[in-house]
Amino acid sequence: MNKNVKRTVATMMIAGMTVSGAAGVYAGTNMEKISAYLNHSIGFKINGSTYIPKDENGNKLAPITYHDTTYLPVRALSNALNTPIRYDSKTNTIYIGTSTTDQYVLTNYTAAQLEEIKKAFAGFEGFETAYAPQIMINGDVFQKAAATSDGVNLLFKNMTVNVSPRDYSYEYDGTNVTLSNGAKAKWYNIDGTDMLTVKVEDRYVTVSSPSKALSKAQAEKVAVTVTNVGAVQSDMAAVSYTAAQLDEMKKAFAGFDGFESAYAPKVTVKGDALQKVAATSDGVNLLFKNMTVNVSPRDYSFEYDGTNVTLSNGAKAKWYNVDGKDMLTVKVDDRYVTVSSPNKSLTKAQAEKVAVSVAKVGTAQADLATVTYTAAQTKAIKDEFAKFDGFTAAYAPTKMAKDDAFQKVASGDSVIFWFKHMNVQISPRDYSYGYDSTAVTLPNGVKAKWFAPSEVPMLTFQLDDRYVTISSADQSLTKAQIEQIATGVAKLK
Repeated sequence: MNKNVKRTVATMMIAGMTVSGAAGVYAGTNMEKISAYLNHSIGFKINGSTYIPKDENGNKLAPITYHDTTYLPVRALSNALNTPIRYDSKTNTIYIGTSTTDQYVLTNYTAAQLEEIKKAFAGFEGFETAYAPQIMINGDVFQKAAATSDGVNLLFKNMTVNVSPRDYSYEYDGTNVTLSNGAKAKWYNIDGTDMLTVKVEDRYVTVSSPSKALSKAQAEKVAVTVTNVGAVQSDMAAVSYTAAQLDEMKKAFAGFDGFESAYAPKVTVKGDALQKVAATSDGVNLLFKNMTVNVSPRDYSFEYDGTNVTLSNGAKAKWYNVDGKDMLTVKVDDRYVTVSSPNKSLTKAQAEKVAVSVAKVGTAQADLATVTYTAAQTKAIKDEFAKFDGFTAAYAPTKMAKDDAFQKVASGDSVIFWFKHMNVQISPRDYSYGYDSTAVTLPNGVKAKWFAPSEVPMLTFQLDDRYVTISSADQSLTKAQIEQIATGVAKLK
């Protein structure tokens, strides 16, 4: 998209379709008045069907013709094409499709909120199991759960999720769609509010956005994550592996060429404990007191009938049964993780929470040390970030190798931290773009990628509104150590 098109699209998003006046420039802005034409002769067909673009009030929109170029009403088309669009007023940027400002976050209900949701469902005989979405758009917040005459409303700041035994879409004309998990759903409109209804197991889920903050694509993504919320989070506990256990895991994985990276769950049910790690012919079993976690390059669920589910992080998984034992398999990076509970002490909801926590365990924490900045160093770091308009918040690494030491901070088109054994670069730009890369999941669940513009491997990941790149020029740090260090980059206090 060229600069003229970007400017025209931005103007349409902010000011609608009004274009008038002679040439001139508004003081203090980059908006330029033009003389153009509303072109009512152009028609639209999307996937063979006639389409009439309309604004949010139902008024017809017409394309604009300017200097032999036709500009389309992008907001209307984004809804028709089911593609999210978002305008970031801070950076004066339009995002079509996914973007840094159009990310989804986990709902992360508190124990009190989960109890509130469960109580709302508890009043319905045969319908007591609580369901809720596992993601929301960035900036949204759960407000309350309210039981209705025949269902439950989960009220967020920017959306309402209704869970009911009844299909409210039945009596309305609408458009049938297929969601990303293969489920059939229906869009329809009630009193100007778009509604999406999909059947989830024995109930119907309806997602709407009374404030119109969600696009249709975003609502569809939320809908596929609605699932049984299961046990409250207080039933789960973080797993703390000892250095010896981490070494045992790494040795078990090390025997597999191209599959050496060790993975393990980060949470389990309270009271559980890792007992041993055992390499198999094509994977590794992590044996706990109450569960077994198998990590393999093979998908063992393939040959079994089962039930497809969407986990809380949006990953597709499958429940199936082998010799009376329930098994859950999900793909994590380049491998398949299977969670089971031989003694049947874990519920399915608990097993699903374990599954979403499986990630690369990296190096033993004993290999790392905490970075302590002096008052002068902290001031120098903040001063370097202050040079960037709109990027002034200071971030810094808090972990390093035990024998490393912070030396200095400098800036150019980014801020660079120089250590004895590593460089940490924090920038508004993604320097990995255009290079071949390998995607990885960091121990804290953040997606990252390795690339090598020269012979030095570099790790890049997004943190809030910036990109962090970590490398070790003398290559004294392992990739596992760098990935652990990456989890410690945070806003400087």
